[in-house]
Amino acid sequence: MQIILSDVQDRLIKGLSHRMNNILTLFHGYLGLLLDNEKLDPVTLEGLEKIKDGARVATELMDRTNAIVSPTNLNPRGIVMAQFLTQLLPTFEKISGGMTKITIECTADSIQAWADPSRVRLALTEVVKNACEAAGPAGNVQIVVAPADSAPEKAMFPRDVRDLTNWTTISVIDDGPGIAKSVEDKVYEPFTTTKKKQAIAGLGLTVAVNCMRQIGGGIDHESTKGRTVFRLTLPVHDGVPARAVA
Repeated sequence: MQIILSDVQDRLIKGLSHRMNNILTLFHGYLGLLLDNEKLDPVTLEGLEKIKDGARVATELMDRTNAIVSPTNLNPRGIVMAQFLTQLLPTFEKISGGMTKITIECTADSIQAWADPSRVRLALTEVVKNACEAAGPAGNVQIVVAPADSAPEKAMFPRDVRDLTNWTTISVIDDGPGIAKSVEDKVYEPFTTTKKKQAIAGLGLTVAVNCMRQIGGGIDHESTKGRTVFRLTLPVHDGVPARAVA
């Protein structure tokens, strides 16, 4: 299920996110001043550190919420996928804590997508993070880029991509336990999660699916025990000069 916001909902979330971020900025500032006080007793210091952790979680939640709404400006361009993913690999490894083995395979170095790179980066980062958490420290995550046979079934087509006929997929494959049948049909809905930590879990795939919708792409998945695949499908623009973007 893909969550599509109305214009009113979109504006409401943008407005709330803006105001909440202003409040959190002020909150972080005063909290930093309090923590700089060397005369704090241990109990007070511990309490302030817990408040700091809560504020960090709130900031991350607002960042993810803001990512769901439509960006003010999109800047589609040719993205050389092999270079793009190579440049993102250190970010992915940091996400996994350096424990999950992450490999990248591109069937042709010349494959390029036509999309806003910031949206692709955000969607892919959320999917890879989800895969690393599923695979665990001793697991494996593969990122495979290949031509797609067809357009994504539920793609939303912006004006600059609706006439394109060629597509490419980025498949993110993990060898984790698979998605539980009880939540598999709801994985793209907000706050759907099987993780024990509930604070900010459950928005990653909602962010990813909305990023893909914004750039005229799509996302789908299949899951069995030991193998889960999330496919991000992006338009390819033939004849557009390719250049790496990161």
